[in-house]
Amino acid sequence: MKKYFYSLFSLLILSISLSSCSTEDELISPIKKGITSENYEAALIAADSALIKQPDNGLVYYYRADLLSRIAEKEPIIEKRQPIFAEVYQNLVTAKEKFDGMEKPPAESKLIFTIVNKSWSQEHNAAIKYATNDSLQSSIEEPLKIAIAHLINATTVNPDSALSHDVIAQIYSMDEDYANAASSLSRALEIYGNKSQAEDFDRLASYYFMIEDFTSALESVENGIKMYPDSVFLIQKKADALFQIGDTEKALFVVNELIERDPTNAQYHIVVGTQIYQRVQTLSDELETNNDQIFELQSSDGSEDEISSLRTKNAEIMPEIELLTNKAEASLVTAANIDKTNSVIYNTLGILYQNKAATLFDARNQATDNEEANRIDNLAKAEAEKAMINYEKAVELNPDDKGLWETLFRIYTLLDYREKAEDAMNRADM
Repeated sequence: MKKYFYSLFSLLILSISLSSCSTEDELISPIKKGITSENYEAALIAADSALIKQPDNGLVYYYRADLLSRIAEKEPIIEKRQPIFAEVYQNLVTAKEKFDGMEKPPAESKLIFTIVNKSWSQEHNAAIKYATNDSLQSSIEEPLKIAIAHLINATTVNPDSALSHDVIAQIYSMDEDYANAASSLSRALEIYGNKSQAEDFDRLASYYFMIEDFTSALESVENGIKMYPDSVFLIQKKADALFQIGDTEKALFVVNELIERDPTNAQYHIVVGTQIYQRVQTLSDELETNNDQIFELQSSDGSEDEISSLRTKNAEIMPEIELLTNKAEASLVTAANIDKTNSVIYNTLGILYQNKAATLFDARNQATDNEEANRIDNLAKAEAEKAMINYEKAVELNPDDKGLWETLFRIYTLLDYREKAEDAMNRADM
């Protein structure tokens, strides 16, 4: 009797199993038949009907994704493929979830990536052709935008492809769409994880620089420095970002660290000198504004308290200007001693000495004692001579720069070098 019940139970299990397979075949067969015959409309109707009947059936999602990938492949308008690929991806994700919950998943569970890879590779490779094939590019309008559309499809059907996100970032950059370039490369770096290269963070920061998002640029290089603390070009980019957001003190600290690593690098000294001198020029503008206000207040019998307050501010600014000017000068002179072929160094030194001379000439004009006025005048002319020498070195290296010749004309005129002034005027085409 026991044996009989056991056999009956076995038959029942077999019957249920066969019934299940039969139902599954009824659901899947019309979809597969439509795919094979390329009657995709009928196959899609069959797939949607099957999901209504069995919304937890992973095979339906799998074959629906397969079907949609073929529909996308036939779609002639590249941009219209993207929402179809989005469905392909979502159906495959759902199919995988259903298969993962099965004790014995079907063979199709191992073929999910095959569908993804086929669609992804077709779209990715098509994009590369439009971005790199010169003859193809010359035969159509806006080939980069076509390449981008293909890559959007590639990253839709395979959102975890770091390669496609990286490539689309480069093509966005070629198309001068730096915001999307930054967004795409950021996603690529998320996927790359600890396989990201220092150059990737540098490139990401460069994209942010192009859209003047210096805070994001700084964050990018700092993330890179965490992984590559000895990367000099990332540290340089960090200093650039700090200068751009106005954190000059931190930026100079970073550059000074670079100088300690490589004291013979003229560029580092140039950066220090020019950035410090920019601060000098800001303070000089503030000093000039205060002096103009003092003059107006004195001319109109203004408040003595206001005049006194402005003079107090000037008294605080002037020592800072002198200190920073000396620091800038020392850095630029060091740079000039290292690299005697850089006209920018000599031009910047010329500006520095010319401004020092102008400040002294103003002081001379305000002096009430003739002897003191003469003393200051001699100091001013000495600074003007230094400016002249550096402008001359700059123009030797860059003889076609008419702006430099015009500056030299003014310096020569100030110092009463008439023949030199006339020559400079002619070279400046004045």
